[in-house]
Amino acid sequence: MTESVGKNKNKLTTSFQEKFQKFGGFLSGMVIPNIGAFIAFGLITAIFLETGWYPNEKIAKLISPLLQYLLPMMIGYTGGEMIYGKRGAVAGATVTLGLIVGGGDVAMFLGAMIMGPLGGFIIKKFDDLVKDKIPEGFEMIVNNFSLGIVGGIICILSYIFVGPLMQSITNILAGGVSWIIDRGILPLSAIFIEPARVLFLNNVIDHGIMAPLGLEQAQSQGFSSLFMIIPNPGIGLGILLAYYIYAKGEMKDAVPSAILIHFFGGIHEIFYPFVLANPFLILADIAGGIAAIIIMQITNYGTTYTPSPGSIISVLALTPKGHYLGAILTVGISCIVTFLVAAFFVKKAYKNYEEPDEEIIFEDFPRTFGKKINGPIRKIVVACDAGMGSSAMSASSLRKKLKNAGLNVEVIHSAIANIPSDVDLIVTHVELTEIAKKAKPNKAHISISSYINPKEFNDIENLIRKNHEENKSYIIDEKEEVVEVKTNNNSDILDLENIIIDESIKDRDTCLNLINKKFVEGGYTTPRYLDGLYAKEEEFNTNMGNGLAIPHGSFDYKSEILKTGLVLIINKNGIEWNGSNVKLVVGIAGKGDEHLDILAKISTEFDTEEKVDDFVKIGNPAKIKEILENKERK
Repeated sequence: MTESVGKNKNKLTTSFQEKFQKFGGFLSGMVIPNIGAFIAFGLITAIFLETGWYPNEKIAKLISPLLQYLLPMMIGYTGGEMIYGKRGAVAGATVTLGLIVGGGDVAMFLGAMIMGPLGGFIIKKFDDLVKDKIPEGFEMIVNNFSLGIVGGIICILSYIFVGPLMQSITNILAGGVSWIIDRGILPLSAIFIEPARVLFLNNVIDHGIMAPLGLEQAQSQGFSSLFMIIPNPGIGLGILLAYYIYAKGEMKDAVPSAILIHFFGGIHEIFYPFVLANPFLILADIAGGIAAIIIMQITNYGTTYTPSPGSIISVLALTPKGHYLGAILTVGISCIVTFLVAAFFVKKAYKNYEEPDEEIIFEDFPRTFGKKINGPIRKIVVACDAGMGSSAMSASSLRKKLKNAGLNVEVIHSAIANIPSDVDLIVTHVELTEIAKKAKPNKAHISISSYINPKEFNDIENLIRKNHEENKSYIIDEKEEVVEVKTNNNSDILDLENIIIDESIKDRDTCLNLINKKFVEGGYTTPRYLDGLYAKEEEFNTNMGNGLAIPHGSFDYKSEILKTGLVLIINKNGIEWNGSNVKLVVGIAGKGDEHLDILAKISTEFDTEEKVDDFVKIGNPAKIKEILENKERK
């Protein structure tokens, strides 16, 4: 009974963490793509403000517009884009402008994080409502005017109602922070912040909570200590030094490179596994966080914006003139306090440690695979919640390893929320794998135990080597590919066996599977092109009207095409295709532009339903092939 309750409690905790992390990832996803603009604001403030390094009244006039207009609008734009692409982005920016003007002198960062995505959501819902009601030929004018009208309305509503409301909320929150600071209890916030940080919620807290509140302080005094609560590299350095001095084995060996990456590279996620390996070290984290905040209060220290990445270099670059002693003391004392507490627990943990005969530290580490990989692995993504530091570093390491192994695979990094649809394998830290699986349930996933050259990279290398061996017929040399494209002609594109007249085929999915089967059998595509066919149907309805459908792969799957080919499926009684019937289906795998002649013929030959009906009635594959290849009708 107790065990069951414990398991349920763990599930609830994990579920809450996943939901909070997903929400926080969405918030930080609005800020992080624009981090360069925030750093530009921070540097201009640090250098040209009245109290800056080189005060310049003229250039300092940029500070207020950057803070009041540019940065919130960029957040609103990005938030709208995350919901509904470019149309959502335009709506998000438009509604954010109304918010800014209506909010007075308050920098509308919190409001932009709400109204930007809301603007994108509203225009998306409007488009869903009218998409089947737009007369043919009026799509562009309706799209442009609908965005203008809807955007204008929500901009006005945001100006009149939401701006003043967000101004009040922001003032209350800023007042709450001031109340905490005035009473000297801000250091106690470390009790909640530090455990959340090592659960990979650092970007959530930093960019979603501390940065917007810190900007309110920076507006009046030019800097804020809130910007340094998460990016302070002293705490992680203290943890790593304790391991280096008192730990043994693999953990100790990993410390030197971890220190370089953490302290000078600013990738804090590198030290989180060291804390999670010994949960008592959360106490050291908390102690270091409390010490840092106390020192910042004593020295009146803060940065002009949140240092990102949180390296000592970024910290010093964003430190205002005359506050360098505060920076050094904050980082140094938090490191010493963290080290002293961590040293006690690390030393105790390794008191009776014996070097194992074999490597067993990650022997039972979970390796998670989802959907089976069809075809060759060509593209891998290493993903984290923000898609910046930790995933970029790990992707670089994996890319180098695979290159040295002679494996030609593209390795990229990304935020979990923005994983491209054309990747073959998704690599995430074990703490984030479940979130990644929910974001991309139809992809293959593998967990890693660390961001620094984890043991699981060997598994990935072996997996790719085996995959490439099994799919070597689909891995075409670049020179071979060029020759093949040059020698292709229309008779090769449409094989007689790929003209299928079958009244038993009655639905879209059966068609797509049969088309891809024919493509694979004929050497036109890899098996994975089927995923591209389905992806295209999600992006765009390939039912062209007049009883004609032209399914083809999404652009992201173009690499799965080995040579150009067509497959025709005909059912005179009709095939259900995205809500209506078609009688003629032309499946396309277009490598170059050889298929364009046939497509041109299709567009003129089947521009009315009557012409499609006449073509379907022919019923002779050879005659059909002859017509489509532009030969004379006999």
